[in-house]
Amino acid sequence: MAPLISAQGLSKRYGSAPLFQNLSFTVSGGERIGVIGPNGSGKSTLIEMLYGRVKPDGGDVAVRKGTRMSCVTQISEFSPGVTARGVIEGALVRARVPEEERASEFAETLGRAGFTDLDALAAELSGGWKKRLAIAEALVQRPDILLLDEPTNHLDFAGIGWLEGV
Repeated sequence: MAPLISAQGLSKRYGSAPLFQNLSFTVSGGERIGVIGPNGSGKSTLIEMLYGRVKPDGGDVAVRKGTRMSCVTQISEFSPGVTARGVIEGALVRARVPEEERASEFAETLGRAGFTDLDALAAELSGGWKKRLAIAEALVQRPDILLLDEPTNHLDFAGIGWLEGV
């Protein structure tokens, strides 16, 4: 079967400084990969490139047709006035989860994430709870590829344990 993502000859510069050059790799179903490097080495840029938010200066990213992707960035932001419940309900609708499955998916996802106040305003949550909500939002979309950019930022020990169990 074809890889989910194929990156060929990727290059990216900011000004005169290259972040990376001639980067090639594939990601197949079931694989878990990590991108490791010092601050400023282009890890976040590469993740944004794979997700389609940033264009490479050179090379190409190909995503297999029909592949569903979710991306959780370093900073989790939510619209004012939207509750934790609203974030997950919206994600279920966007992901076209069948209506008869939404209630159980909703309860399971937010329950596993440890949410007790579903009507809390998402934008007013602490950094750790925002991160949990962003990851839960990504998971309910049932992605084939889940891109996480520094997912443990803002998570406490219990939050990291939850993430490891997901």
